[in-house]
Amino acid sequence: MGALEFLNAHKIEDTVITSIICSEFEDKGIVYKSLQIRGDYCGFDKEYSYYHLFLSRIISDIPLDQLNSLKEAKINKISVVRDGNLYIADISFILNTEIISITAIAEHFSVSGLHYIGFDYTNIYGTDEYKTRLESNSYVEADKYFIGETETELPDGFDLYERKYSHHSDNASYAFLKRCQLRKNGKCVYEYTSIDDHHLRTYKDFIFHSNGHRYYPFHIDLYGISYIDVDTLEVFNYIPRGYDNDYGSPNGESFIIIDIHYAPTTDLVAYGGCYWAGPSEVMVGDLSSPLSFNPHTSHKAVRFIRSRW
Repeated sequence: MGALEFLNAHKIEDTVITSIICSEFEDKGIVYKSLQIRGDYCGFDKEYSYYHLFLSRIISDIPLDQLNSLKEAKINKISVVRDGNLYIADISFILNTEIISITAIAEHFSVSGLHYIGFDYTNIYGTDEYKTRLESNSYVEADKYFIGETETELPDGFDLYERKYSHHSDNASYAFLKRCQLRKNGKCVYEYTSIDDHHLRTYKDFIFHSNGHRYYPFHIDLYGISYIDVDTLEVFNYIPRGYDNDYGSPNGESFIIIDIHYAPTTDLVAYGGCYWAGPSEVMVGDLSSPLSFNPHTSHKAVRFIRSRW
């Protein structure tokens, strides 16, 4: 559903503005403005609880300071039409009894619904919606989509063997799947599939835990992390629901883990990675129980401390 279709189908008149940010920037000598509005449907919409509206590269004059003061105001009326390569948005806001009206002529316009605000730590692995996502990629495991195989040497006589399949064109990727085998002295001891085609580096080391067990980290998805206890072959998969999205995925953006550093003296783990492909950050969590960890809270009250590299 396009932005204009969404706006017509999910009316936002009389909704409460929870956040409004209006700013300006310069590009190649031209000064543009942008307007970002987040609002509460207040129960008017049955499908979504909140919405996010964004007008970017605005070329008309709009009152930045006045708009930035409109938190908790309401959208009184809104109309957006497309005129060639531009969007013309007529919006009126009401704060108490005062009405403020603007016309924003912008190069870009988007609006989408949100089921919730913020980050959802719920583990969606094993849910019906995530199983459906996995099944939608399963067709690609066929000879005509086979793109190669790799074998990565691991400690103590183990290795990870991967067969990769991809259905793509020059402009789009339709499906990806890896058939992975953890092998001991050449014999498969655990097999799993992965739909992650972004992590190009396979982990090459075990985590030698303070509890005396060895754990191997791996990814079945771009988001989250999985651990297998190499000694018992028990596995824990964690994929957070993350931020809400409007593209039909059971999970949205969350922290992308690139590398892992475990401290056995504290049972803390530092995850190097990023959101939205950058910038690089570090998340710190409790790994005292690798097969049942909670990334949000723990008995040590370590939540995921954000810091720059």
